[in-house]
Amino acid sequence: MRTMLTISALCLAAGTATAQDNRAATLRFQIVTNARDTFLLDTQTGNVWRLTQYSDFNKDPLAWVPMFRLDKPLDTSPLLTEYGLKTRR
Repeated sequence: MRTMLTISALCLAAGTATAQDNRAATLRFQIVTNARDTFLLDTQTGNVWRLTQYSDFNKDPLAWVPMFRLDKPLDTSPLLTEYGLKTRR
């Protein structure tokens, strides 16, 4: 009887671990919302897209637009070129 309980417990633990691994693999992309926007997050890479409605087109289509992010100091170069630095007073 004790052996049977031990085997059952091990099978249950292995089945639970497998279910958790499968669930984690299926949650790579998550949709997150706040009061104004809806975002698509790739939890593996950290990339983010914002759901945007294009009202200039017929039927106002929706599309996921990638969001720019600063990963390293060199990524600030395009911002510096376009906007420049604020002057201190």
